[in-house]
Amino acid sequence: MDNVEITNEEDGEPKIKDLHAGLIFVFAEYLKARTGGKFGKEHPIWAAFSNIQELFEANDYIKQSAHLKVIWSVGMGNWAKIPWIAFLDSRETSTTQKGVYCVYLFRQDMSGVYLCLAQGVTEPKSRLGTTEARNFLRAQSETIRKQCSKLEDYSFQLDSKIDLRSDTGLGVDYEYSTAAYKFYDAKALPDDDEMINDLNILLKTYDHYVGLKDHDEQDNDQQLFSLDEGVSQLIGAIAASGFYFEPWQIAAYITALRTKPFVILAGVSGTGKSKLPALVAEITGGRSQLLPVRPDWTDSSDVLGYCDLQGKFRVGPLLELAREAQKQPDKHFVCILDEMNLARVEQYFAEVLSCIEDRRPAAGGGYASGPLINIALQEDDAAWLEQGLPPNLAIVGTVNMDESTHGFSRKVLDRAFTIELSDIDLTAWEKPAEDPAGITLWPVTAWYPRAARLGDLVDYNGETKQIIEDVIESLTAINSFLTRAQLQVGYRVRDEIALFVLHGREIAEAFVTRSGVSVDPLDLALLMKVLPRIAGGSSAIRQVILQLLGWTYQGQVLVTEDQASAVIDTWETAGRGGSLPGARFPRTAARLCLMWDRLLNEGFTSFWL
Repeated sequence: MDNVEITNEEDGEPKIKDLHAGLIFVFAEYLKARTGGKFGKEHPIWAAFSNIQELFEANDYIKQSAHLKVIWSVGMGNWAKIPWIAFLDSRETSTTQKGVYCVYLFRQDMSGVYLCLAQGVTEPKSRLGTTEARNFLRAQSETIRKQCSKLEDYSFQLDSKIDLRSDTGLGVDYEYSTAAYKFYDAKALPDDDEMINDLNILLKTYDHYVGLKDHDEQDNDQQLFSLDEGVSQLIGAIAASGFYFEPWQIAAYITALRTKPFVILAGVSGTGKSKLPALVAEITGGRSQLLPVRPDWTDSSDVLGYCDLQGKFRVGPLLELAREAQKQPDKHFVCILDEMNLARVEQYFAEVLSCIEDRRPAAGGGYASGPLINIALQEDDAAWLEQGLPPNLAIVGTVNMDESTHGFSRKVLDRAFTIELSDIDLTAWEKPAEDPAGITLWPVTAWYPRAARLGDLVDYNGETKQIIEDVIESLTAINSFLTRAQLQVGYRVRDEIALFVLHGREIAEAFVTRSGVSVDPLDLALLMKVLPRIAGGSSAIRQVILQLLGWTYQGQVLVTEDQASAVIDTWETAGRGGSLPGARFPRTAARLCLMWDRLLNEGFTSFWL
């Protein structure tokens, strides 16, 4: 075989003279070793990999690096089905079990080899389990691709289509973990110059990735990160992904989640309620986990956990996610409760709702709660009794309001921001002509609120005080209407609406429609926090809606139903949309028009469609 010199005829060890020859030797001999060769250092394959390692270590780029190390593996005790040669940056990882690294992954059938930018799979699997680890690795791969998109200019593939021809779980794990790759066919292997050039390009990209990550970890992320710019990039990235959301909807979701870690996304089926939080988490560098709600949930055991007949504690998915978020304080986590009102929320979520209100300032920033569970546990499980909601965990529920679902109690509505995704434009289907130039990953601190209550605000100026006073003036007027039906808002709602408006001002440019019409955060806050409380058909509810409709439309209460009819005519002329043109609070007024119209026609009304 060319450029493979047998230096010891007795033991048959090859001496590889160049990379091309070394890989060809491996392709030709590895399957023989795996099917009949004795595993160990005495085998020629072992020497071949050792020689290839020496060739890489002689590469000028690797020799000049203070951080790179070359390692390889053909198995432990038995020949591995997927042997590999890896390049580790000590700033990122010292093992292939975790972190990001460059690696040559050989196909199981030895038909070729991939040069990859990949992640360790062992540590995520031991921590999360196989299924969740694969979801995690795939999400992380997408994040890495956004930072290493330049590799496409050098014919690297940035997708999930790598095929190791593997029949083992580990080989499949490698496929999930790979962010970028280039394939070399065993029958058409390039020369050394081309392969070394590809390797150096990948190593430089890897160095850039690690350098950015290292820089982010060492510096003050909040000072380096612009929330306004981050939201703008996020809106562009979501549009480029092929999903349709109005910019103000994304801005409202971000602002609500920053204000309070419990948001309800409502609307008709198929509008992307569960997709929005997953997309936002993926693009910003966070992590989301879907938790489908079952109709038979009557207590918190399916969410937080329970003790089996032997007294062993069976951890619930939300409690487990809270522990995982606490272990990774630099990453933002979102639990998506899908179809959360298939069961009664106040029954299976009571402890969580209480903990959301029990949050206190955390040592590293943000707000954390007290313990989620308070039950008798065995000593081995006692650590779960200390687990609360960490500051980097948020909960997003999706709801479809129909005859098969349950309504929400005041306890639930008071503790959540309710965003409706019902603005539907069936003509919007084409992706933007150009993808966003780049995405900046969000530091976890970008999700933290300025305060959990108005009383916690510090360093506020005259403008902030004026915004708060304007909100209080509006809510005072609204309470004068709501009192008739004993629906008035309290201090919690006051604080959350004021903080939502303050947080919204930080990304004011994002509160627009696709056509460029501005959307007032206070208008959205009133829509989200006040109107969901109103339901019924009594004369008191009738008066509340009548007065609120006039106040949100022109600043003066309506006295007669004829006056309301004039407003309804204006709304119907405008197409019965989600915004009433010319109104003081267009979106709140439009929903009140719908609620009034339903009250007249059906004798009963509510916020929900």
